[in-house]
Amino acid sequence: MKKTEIGALIIIFASIFFFRLYWTTFKERIEVGDIIELTGRVDAGRGKIESINGKYPAKNMYFTVNKIEDGEKIILGEVQKINYSKWGVQYKIEVEEVKNKENILKSFFIKKIKKISEDYSFNLEHFLRATVLGEGHLLDEEIKEKFRYTGTVHLLVISGLHIGVIIAGISIFLLKLNIQKRKRYIIAFFILTLYVISIGKSPSIFRAYIMGSIYLLGNILYEKVNSKKSFVLAFCCSLLIFPTWIYSISFWMSYVAVFSIIFIYEKIPKIKRYKNKYLNKILNTLLMTLTIQLCMTPIFFIYFNTIPLFSIFSNLIIIPIASTFIMISFITIFLSNFYLEFLTSSLVNYIYILLIKSVELMSEIPYLTLEL
Repeated sequence: MKKTEIGALIIIFASIFFFRLYWTTFKERIEVGDIIELTGRVDAGRGKIESINGKYPAKNMYFTVNKIEDGEKIILGEVQKINYSKWGVQYKIEVEEVKNKENILKSFFIKKIKKISEDYSFNLEHFLRATVLGEGHLLDEEIKEKFRYTGTVHLLVISGLHIGVIIAGISIFLLKLNIQKRKRYIIAFFILTLYVISIGKSPSIFRAYIMGSIYLLGNILYEKVNSKKSFVLAFCCSLLIFPTWIYSISFWMSYVAVFSIIFIYEKIPKIKRYKNKYLNKILNTLLMTLTIQLCMTPIFFIYFNTIPLFSIFSNLIIIPIASTFIMISFITIFLSNFYLEFLTSSLVNYIYILLIKSVELMSEIPYLTLEL
């Protein structure tokens, strides 16, 4: 492609992006006494605002309401109280009118999660919903702060890790059933699409879905997949469809992390000097984690006024545990369709306890993250 063509595409992209950003961003100032209409999922009287007065918020907005059943809702009400925190702003709403806006697939997943965690604490249910459905707002501020301090807050959003687990899990399962390769990827693409529809839209989910879908479609059509091109395509599609994501920390964390792997880590010479291949793999994982951390440092500084100093070591411990938790959680949800969740639900709980204890222990170590 010629430079003039690339320049023209950039101008067209920028024009559409800024036009949509202007018309879809909620810019009004909300004060106590204002009447607003919002959409969002209610869980135990609270939730995250997806849209407000027909437009999308440029920052994290949450709400609390009284005496409303759980589920996706369209709520019209009066703002009674406003609370601010580093995670966003929360509005207490006196409800005047409420309508259902139910996502059947999401309700299905929530029902399964409730069934899996019914013999354990509400904390497990909330953590499952945060890591499997992307409902991080259900978590306590204290645990979110500990994940942030240890440099592992990215584990609380749906990411490529989740999509990778789904694709790998489905592919391995179908392989055991001797299903032909192309059909395996078609089925995986279908299931992945249903999963993304069920959990709703977020920057990290959408990015991982587009890149995962390109990978699957490449295998279905027997085409070679270029990770750099799929990354750029995901970036452009995300901002054209949801321009207000430009303000989202989740958006920047997701794309900067993947950018650091594809465009930086892949160009760094890999460690191969040791005879033990597992030691080489551990050292290369450490190198990749360090690369991601260095690239993410500006984001932590801008959004949280912190600099991760030694959180690379906490990632080496916590990420494998979290990855195992996510994998076993998906397996348990799958088994619950056949009333077999009891086979692994206790394991989910044990790994959850181990993960939280690990985060709590690491959060006691001084200077993992430098508070400015």
